Amino acid sequence: MVLTASTIQLDVYHAVVFSAIELLVLAITVYLCYIGLRSKKVRYTGVYLSGEGEEVVSELTPSVGGLYWAFIRQYARRIYKLIFERVQTGSLSDWFYYISSWLGLLVLLSVILSLLYLFAR
Repeated sequence: MVLTASTIQLDVYHAVVFSAIELLVLAITVYLCYIGLRSKKVRYTGVYLSGEGEEVVSELTPSVGGLYWAFIRQYARRIYKLIFERVQTGSLSDWFYYISSWLGLLVLLSVILSLLYLFAR
């Protein structure tokens, strides 16, 4: 370590030690600021499973999934029957083949539409 009037030249070992000390001091300072600024009031509420506030959760509203399956069962019975009887076999590989075929179809469709867009431009 060489000390001159305007700069300090450190070897690698001392630079690492001083950097670690600086980071430790910074972490302690941030933690003390957090301790000093955090709220002192503790709020106790009942447990609920939602990302919404209590006023929204207390109202009776159907879930999005429930609305979707109600629509499928009522207006798309043939599709529901096909999905429930033929697709849902209980085998994970059948599910994977079904999902991957739809994903492949969507990727192929997006490539075709992208090429059409590029050629039409």
